[in-house]
Amino acid sequence: MKKYPPSVIAVFLVMSVFATSGAYAADIVYSQRDCADILDRWANDPESVPQHLVDECKEILATAAPAEDEVPDIVPFAGTTKAADPCAGPGAAGSVHCWGPWSAIAPAASGVAPPDNLLPVDDYDVRPELAEQFDPIIVGSCAAGTPCGFATIVDGVSGKAPGPDTTIAQFDLAGDGSRFTVAPGETGEIASVGLTPAFIDRPDGFKNMRASGQDGDLASRLIARVIRDGDGNIIVAADAWAHGNRATRTASSGFFAWGVSMPQGDVNALNSAAVSAEFSGPMSVDTATTASITLNFGTNPTWTGGWTNPDYSFDAGGALIGVDLISDPTEFSDNVGANSFVQGALLGDSTNKSIAHVIDVDIAGIGRIRDVGLLREAMGQ
Repeated sequence: MKKYPPSVIAVFLVMSVFATSGAYAADIVYSQRDCADILDRWANDPESVPQHLVDECKEILATAAPAEDEVPDIVPFAGTTKAADPCAGPGAAGSVHCWGPWSAIAPAASGVAPPDNLLPVDDYDVRPELAEQFDPIIVGSCAAGTPCGFATIVDGVSGKAPGPDTTIAQFDLAGDGSRFTVAPGETGEIASVGLTPAFIDRPDGFKNMRASGQDGDLASRLIARVIRDGDGNIIVAADAWAHGNRATRTASSGFFAWGVSMPQGDVNALNSAAVSAEFSGPMSVDTATTASITLNFGTNPTWTGGWTNPDYSFDAGGALIGVDLISDPTEFSDNVGANSFVQGALLGDSTNKSIAHVIDVDIAGIGRIRDVGLLREAMGQ
């Protein structure tokens, strides 16, 4: 059973009194954190929260900037440096690089980490042997016009670990946000329970999605930014996932980048036009890392990219094969060691392009870095 902080319990008690008396919650000032938990409760049990409170909390989260005392710091780990929050200034809610109204409870596109523990930490032990279940080097190919994604996997509920303790696998997401699967079809596949997603609009084309579910001792959670098509299907998504079993006291978590890959016909059209496209954005595990990738379409389409972090930077490049971006070992910068790779998938269509990608690189003086990221096409392209 979910445990709520005292402030939220108080909100529910006051909510009940006001619902009974006919006086509405407009006289009460709810914090963004309270509203986040209220909407989480509503997503799992719609009848447990009055509609007027749901509407008011949606409005609060959609219009308010995050309070300074509600925004958690980035949790640094080996090879990272905590960066200043670029989403703290005016206009941050309208930036694709910020989570805007949900920055207090979810990973921003830059500068703000998700909750320190994606599931209740007291319920789960850490299993350092989990990484042995997956091959961190080989990630399967993506077929044009089909869902495709990548995820990091760590033990426990924090979503983060040093690179050597992080593994990489494919990721799949139901188009309505109701389920996810990490390493589908692999030994150690992680399949979520059914999730109830809730979406909040933001002004940059993304929606903030918070989805959670419980089935007996199993619990799963997603905290993500998404883009949906006109029918409500998710076509692009990224950020945090978690899944745990209270009976066995085990849990896994991590980050992901996922979407529906570009149809081959659109890829062919771009190659025929021999155009270039630039993509950029933050990585999801370490949001202090910014990635930039340029695709050069043509007879032999190629890509080049650079990743910049306060502690390091590196370059890579390779070929675009179908919708797959595959790194060429000879095109890494000199500070990248052997057994490193970058892989991605071209998402969307010819007029609305994105890239989901994963990096697994050994950086001189830093060590192994494993991360995933969703990059949007740069404005004006």
